[in-house]
Amino acid sequence: MTDLSMLVHAKMPLAAWIIDIEKSNVPWCNDAAEVLLADSLDGIKSGQRLIGEALQKRFSLYIDALELGAILPFKWPYVSKDGSRYSVTGTVISLGNGRRGLLAEAHPSVSTVSLPASAIATTVPSTLMQVPDSPGLLTQFKTLSFATFYPHGELIEASECFVDVFGDIQHIRDLFAVTGAANSFMRRIKRQDCLSQEIRLTSKQGVRWYKVEVSYHHSTNNVYLLTHDIQEERDHEVALYRLHNYDNLTLLPNRNLLYQQLESALVNARKRERQFGLLYIDLDSFKVINDNFGHRIGDELIQRVAERIKTCIPPRACLYRLGGDEFVVVLENTNAIDELEEIAESIMQNASNTYLVANMEMMITASIGIASYPQHANDIDNLLKNADAAMYRAKSTGHNLYFVYESHMADNIDAHLTLGGGLRKAIDEEQFVLHYQPKVRLCDEEVVGAEALIRWVHPELGMISPDQFIPLAEESGLILPLGEWVIRRACRQLKEWRESGVAPLKLSVNLSSRQFMQADLVDMVERVMQETGVDPEYFELELTESMLMTDAQQSIDKLHGFRKLGLTLSIDDFGTGYSSLAYLKKFPIQTLKIDRSFINDLGLDSDNDAIVKATIAMAKSLNLKVIAEGVETRTQFDLLSGYGCQEVQGYLFSKPLCGEEFLRYVNSQNVVAFA
Repeated sequence: MTDLSMLVHAKMPLAAWIIDIEKSNVPWCNDAAEVLLADSLDGIKSGQRLIGEALQKRFSLYIDALELGAILPFKWPYVSKDGSRYSVTGTVISLGNGRRGLLAEAHPSVSTVSLPASAIATTVPSTLMQVPDSPGLLTQFKTLSFATFYPHGELIEASECFVDVFGDIQHIRDLFAVTGAANSFMRRIKRQDCLSQEIRLTSKQGVRWYKVEVSYHHSTNNVYLLTHDIQEERDHEVALYRLHNYDNLTLLPNRNLLYQQLESALVNARKRERQFGLLYIDLDSFKVINDNFGHRIGDELIQRVAERIKTCIPPRACLYRLGGDEFVVVLENTNAIDELEEIAESIMQNASNTYLVANMEMMITASIGIASYPQHANDIDNLLKNADAAMYRAKSTGHNLYFVYESHMADNIDAHLTLGGGLRKAIDEEQFVLHYQPKVRLCDEEVVGAEALIRWVHPELGMISPDQFIPLAEESGLILPLGEWVIRRACRQLKEWRESGVAPLKLSVNLSSRQFMQADLVDMVERVMQETGVDPEYFELELTESMLMTDAQQSIDKLHGFRKLGLTLSIDDFGTGYSSLAYLKKFPIQTLKIDRSFINDLGLDSDNDAIVKATIAMAKSLNLKVIAEGVETRTQFDLLSGYGCQEVQGYLFSKPLCGEEFLRYVNSQNVVAFA
């Protein structure tokens, strides 16, 4: 039974009436009910309360728990004045404005149990004692949105509430934004007689969602319509759906929708023998920005990154945010892994442009892992896992790189997690040592300095290279105590060399991105130098271009702080970052270090030769010293000498050496090794 039952039963001898439980009254009844409840209605007019309190509480319990249109799970008896017995059923209906009531129907019964009539009926206004088809009946309902229509859709009558909601309509098609929808709706009504559905109608407030209950009666040849506004319910459902399936910060679909698409892609790929793939993206050193600038700046940067990635991927690719600084791009129906690699290259190329965040120009790159079905996995979980492993390989190798998954990478990620568990213990137990790679002056091939490089001497795994544990230290925040240990140990080593009579050598230490963003970094370095008593003239800090460009203005301020201490500053891996000449002039640096990638093919690649010569010429014009790293052949050495490079380091002269080996090398290489 639906909310239209009152209208349906108006033409039937079955007695029907509405009970407003909350107000304890009867807002409507049909003629049959008026006759049946005659005695009760007389009592109502005298002001008596005719619904017992116990029954009222029982009614309230059920109408709150049941859905609209549900029938109460019990019946109650009723005996009329002439002794006829009835079994009364109740159906939950809407009274409008979120209120509910009951539609009561009296069915002839042989039951011997009876209740007094006063237990059922309640007050009913005499003005409502009319036949439902009589003109003016519906207009007296204040809270229910009713209307009746002729078979072809012309309006017969509407309640006041209906008119307030939909206006002075003349035809049922006026309720629909599209006339065709109205015609289809009418055809369905005539076929089904009764219809209940949720549909969008045009109201005075605009197009909104309504639950409509409609009945077509052949006896009257009329259509009875009741509407209930459910727009707020729909909005709530949409809000819950978005909350569950979309990232609140970037508005990108989240992990839930990612798995749904991957499940669908897997089914389609298996059915049609197609391929699909994904890119697992993790931002480089994002935790540094979050920790040093705050989460508000970090959130804004994440939004800018998401917007840019969307411009880098093809229209048929989908971008998801997994949370934090992790994203996934899914591309279905791929023909080759090259398509996924092209997307990765596009994302990396766009990282060369800075992000304007809170009036700061910030730069951040990403490490990307690629995996494809069916080459790299036959199920979703392993596909994601393998793309993640490829991403970790890219992150451990360097920044702004991508790797396609290979089987050995799964072992690497297991090792990555194993090392992560022991890193804090290693710092506490000082399981680290420094090795030193000599820096050689080209004009006389004498050792004039060294670069300090950290190594982890694991008690079980042996010597571990920094490529494996530095990313772990960056992610966990342990890079800060580890970086301080490196600076303190390097300063002590420099002091020991001087005290042992070694000729003055300049010792350089690399700063990580996270370490450089440390708020008290300058103070910490000053404190360590004072504690160790090292001469700042012989201590150098190496920083990368991308590190400096994360926040160029703050970098300039920090570099000037180091210069006040008397330290030398060098830009490491020059040529691989994206610093502009305008900023290069503002940075108070003394040295440019040409990245090994430009040295490898020196003499073999004319482009590399041109870049190296231009870099050296530019450095000279800015009064900067130039060091080339990765020099492995005499040809490279001779070319660099001819181009005017001042210093080199690389395996042509020596690999990184422990402290004792380095001293022996200096002693054998230099003409004057001791003062």
